[in-house]
Amino acid sequence: DAVRIDHFRGFDQYYSIPYGAEDATRGHWEQGPGIDLFNRVRQVLGEKEVIAEDLGYVTDSVRKLVYDSGFPGMKVLEFAFDSRDSGCASDYLPHNYEKNCVVYTGTHDNDTLCGWYKVLDPEDLKLSQKYMNNANTPKRQIHWDFIRLALASVADLCIIPLQDYLGLGSEARINTPSTLGNNWRWRMKQGCLTKELADQIRELTTLYGR
Repeated sequence: DAVRIDHFRGFDQYYSIPYGAEDATRGHWEQGPGIDLFNRVRQVLGEKEVIAEDLGYVTDSVRKLVYDSGFPGMKVLEFAFDSRDSGCASDYLPHNYEKNCVVYTGTHDNDTLCGWYKVLDPEDLKLSQKYMNNANTPKRQIHWDFIRLALASVADLCIIPLQDYLGLGSEARINTPSTLGNNWRWRMKQGCLTKELADQIRELTTLYGR
């Protein structure tokens, strides 16, 4: 088991908004506790399994804090091929990974692979096809190419959402950030976990030494 620390960059710097403010215009950046906090955690609790959620706007000082902490950061494959989501797309391309990281096809805040792929910008689509040499893969099978890419990476840990193993579309998305009313409602239907799917997962995890 591991603890995933959300918004890890807040330990480097966080945006402070005065109590009672109607909006964030009067806010300002504050220095977070930095590495001293995590050094103290180690002194008191010893070594713990922690994943640092270092997504979003990442500065050099955030990268240094993740490195100094020794915690694995997160790599999301969808960000590697989507110019809408990240200004640091190259950080998420597998050939740039270090071993001490956790790779996801997508997280609970992303669309499913199949849903995301359907609305991908044409230029981003071309990049993904060049990178994986898979322009001829049928769209109904495209999720397996991304799953393979994640499993084959050097990342110490690989996490694949069940919706991506099942090849489901946007109807199975868990959460859309900054929205209300239609999140965390997806449920897997009985019978989805077939022996055929289990065999396919087993074959790939064995092939890539997972």
